[in-house]
Amino acid sequence: MELILAVCFFLVALYFVYKGVVGASKPKTAAPPPIAVRSQTSAARSGTQYVAKNLAHLPAPSLSLPDSSIYLSSDRWDELLVSDAAGMPTLYLQSHKGRLWLTEPTTGLLVSVGNKHLRRMGIWSVSVRGLDYHKAAVRAGDFRPGSKVRLVREPNNAFDKNAVAVCAASSNDIIGYFNKGMAPGLAKVLDTEAPVEAISVTGDGVGKTGPVQVVAASPAILRHLLRKTH
Repeated sequence: MELILAVCFFLVALYFVYKGVVGASKPKTAAPPPIAVRSQTSAARSGTQYVAKNLAHLPAPSLSLPDSSIYLSSDRWDELLVSDAAGMPTLYLQSHKGRLWLTEPTTGLLVSVGNKHLRRMGIWSVSVRGLDYHKAAVRAGDFRPGSKVRLVREPNNAFDKNAVAVCAASSNDIIGYFNKGMAPGLAKVLDTEAPVEAISVTGDGVGKTGPVQVVAASPAILRHLLRKTH
């Protein structure tokens, strides 16, 4: 009996020794290294920065390109919407698709009417508000691009003390107003009785009631903006 127990203990011990030797001899499999993933946001940001840094070296776009590519990007307004050493805007007006557009000369890109950066250069440009309330006056006036328009200051306007109204050159009938974002600055200039002239850059001839956009500035600045249209 004791001999049988001794043999059993021997076999069990031999089994555990065998398992330990075999387990130690197996090579351990290394865990795969973590995969570095670059986020799409990071990639997009670096691409945008590259374009911004190198945009000045790209050729000026042609007006035959899709419309979205011919407008001056907002990230270049501070850099390019400036006056020259003589105090004149670097911009000029050119015709495109039946309208007059302010154009940035180093890129050939168009500047939208209503851009607030234009005010610091002495340019006040807006889409005239309230045309639907004055359709008869709009229909009676000539607002084709380049046509002169009159500005009428209305300090006693019940709705806006800074109101600046717009009329056709040969009429006293109001067609609409400068918006409340542009009106205060222009009103201050008009209140000093400094000379200001205005032209339509978007509009139709007599008999039509389409949208009207205007550009106003001092006579010298307006002539400067029109220098390439003659």
